[in-house]
Amino acid sequence: MSTFTQQNLESLGYTLQPDGSYARAGHHNPSARLLNPKPQPPIRKTLDCQPSRKADRPKRVIVSITRYACRLLDADNFAGGCKPLIDQLRYASLIPDDDPQSVELQFLQEKVAKKTQESVTIEITHP
Repeated sequence: MSTFTQQNLESLGYTLQPDGSYARAGHHNPSARLLNPKPQPPIRKTLDCQPSRKADRPKRVIVSITRYACRLLDADNFAGGCKPLIDQLRYASLIPDDDPQSVELQFLQEKVAKKTQESVTIEITHP
């Protein structure tokens, strides 16, 4: 199968039709048409209504870890440093599991003025 350019098609007597296909002059048979040589993106179906997945999804436990410190950490360092803590919450059966389907994790940081004010607060909200 070879690919034709617009010039090749016109030299063979084909003309561009309003629907984007090429047809040979004098032929009215739709099967004698060649498609536009430029590939067109596929037509995507639209969603008529929103899926009701939220109703099917089980409620998740929300674990909010707030760190009060004089010096704030990078977000990825803070979240990564909380992994042993989250594992201990799971081992103590305070949360069912630490996978995304079971628990929603929130990591918050607030800056405090004095070292004596530094602390960590853990809030667990069950549905």
